[in-house]
Amino acid sequence: MRWFNYPVARILIVAAAVAMLAYLPTREFLKITGMFGIPFIFALGYIKKNQKFSLAWILSWFLLLGTVSVYGYLLLDLPDRIAVRAIISEGGALVAEGKYDEAIEKYRHLEQHGEEKKMEEKIAGVQHEKDAQEMLEEALALIDENELEKARDIIMAIPKDTRAAWEADKLLK
Repeated sequence: MRWFNYPVARILIVAAAVAMLAYLPTREFLKITGMFGIPFIFALGYIKKNQKFSLAWILSWFLLLGTVSVYGYLLLDLPDRIAVRAIISEGGALVAEGKYDEAIEKYRHLEQHGEEKKMEEKIAGVQHEKDAQEMLEEALALIDENELEKARDIIMAIPKDTRAAWEADKLLK
């Protein structure tokens, strides 16, 4: 009897497949393969189905070669894209924890991967969050000093698209 006929082996294979999906490089690879595997299968089917050297057969070959070329190009670019996604993910986690300076330093690593524009956007977003958090802390200090009107003005000035705005809304209620 073959080893994969055992239920334990099947469970282990499924568990390994699910565990691999939690790994970012595997997800990226599967996404690219899925996007370009489907046109590849269609083109291959048309090549097999149509008469050789007909217009549909030639167009199918061009589609097949184009699909393979783009797939290869994207696989060559895959390590950089994975690194960029990891940096953005880690930076976002740092922002959520309120570690703005560390997040800015993390986002500065995007420059090494040629993502200057994305780096500037992310750093601007972190700075926006940091400024809003500082405004909230200033308002809380004014509340402690019992200067409620000044605190209310500062809270109303906190940008609504920040995490600090959520806490500020709770203070107003």
